[in-house]
Amino acid sequence: MKNLKMKMNLTKFIVYLIVLLLNFFIALLTGNSPAESLNGFFSFILLGIWICISIEYVSKIKKLREYNSSLNNFALIFGGLGMGIFYAIWGDFTTILSENANSGDINFNTWIILFATPYMFISMILLFLCLSKYTSIYFGNKSIYARTFIIFTSIFYILIDFFYLLMSQGVISDAIWIFNPVTSALNLLILLNLLTLILYFIIIIAKRRPSTSRFSMSRVSNRLSNIDRRISDADNFVNFARSGERNAQAQARQEKERKKRQKERERERARSKKRQEQERIKQTKTKKTKKSYSSPRTQRSTSTSSSRSQQYTSSSSTSSRKKELLRMRPKTGALTKDDFKCIFCFELPTTSDGHRGIVVCPNCRYPAHVDEFKNWMRTSNLCSRCDGVISSSFRRNPKVIPVKEYLRAYKFWKKKF
Repeated sequence: MKNLKMKMNLTKFIVYLIVLLLNFFIALLTGNSPAESLNGFFSFILLGIWICISIEYVSKIKKLREYNSSLNNFALIFGGLGMGIFYAIWGDFTTILSENANSGDINFNTWIILFATPYMFISMILLFLCLSKYTSIYFGNKSIYARTFIIFTSIFYILIDFFYLLMSQGVISDAIWIFNPVTSALNLLILLNLLTLILYFIIIIAKRRPSTSRFSMSRVSNRLSNIDRRISDADNFVNFARSGERNAQAQARQEKERKKRQKERERERARSKKRQEQERIKQTKTKKTKKSYSSPRTQRSTSTSSSRSQQYTSSSSTSSRKKELLRMRPKTGALTKDDFKCIFCFELPTTSDGHRGIVVCPNCRYPAHVDEFKNWMRTSNLCSRCDGVISSSFRRNPKVIPVKEYLRAYKFWKKKF
């Protein structure tokens, strides 16, 4: 950061040096060397200085605006007013851009309009803000009371303006000037600046300081309530935005789960169709085999009875098998491997646990080893997983599932993961 600042300062210095050198060479090329015309030479140099100071002035305003700061800066007000007065006075001492916009005893030439008036106008606005808005003026890291600053600035520049007006009209000797003035007309900008400063000085003297009654408790409470209202409005807006985001996330999760369930149903349909097709093929093969060893009538009766018994047996065995598998399926939406782990030791049953056996909670159907389940039941009658009440009969005589059978169920439900 420090190196970047140094590079920026070096770049500014090079730019300012180039501007001054250009003005220096322009002055020499136009025949305004110090030997030929000292006023003209200094006019070009002052033009370059004005460009450099204007760049700094604008960058200072831009920097304050970036940080949302007020323009109550000593350099902007005091320095800007000084720049306006200096270049307004220099307009009476140069022949460059000295065309008078007003023919008569009032001098308001192009030099004054272009180089002095902008600074004078901005400074007068900032001085007015010192009267109406600002309470402090900042000079570096120090602050000055705005009323004191206006009084000091007004007195200082009133004296300069008044002294110059007296000298330009010959009331006071102008022997101290190094340069000779090119006109004795009354400088309009200096006169307006003097009158405005006197007006500001009168206002600041006549205007009383704000009394403490302006800062009453009712005004303070209204201000605080207004701040609280703004804070609550901001909080409500943030909460509304967050609730909308949560609703969108919940809808996205529901849509994802719905698609997942739909895919599972489609897979299950495909599996069932495949099984039916396999059973149909088996039945067809069985019928063909039996036909080759029996008479037509016997074959028909045998095939009919065998198919009926096979259908009845397969349907009954399939339904009972599904019921057994459903009894060993944990009650949850989407199955994972962790749902088949013991709720006490968090280990998946293995073939080495064959002597232990598995107990499934009658409420949530989550598994547990028999010995660990009985140890838990000695101190509690609630399930460790779902906090459901387990009946005394089940606690005394729990239904033990062999580990091999539970592992077969686990392999079946593992396909649904």
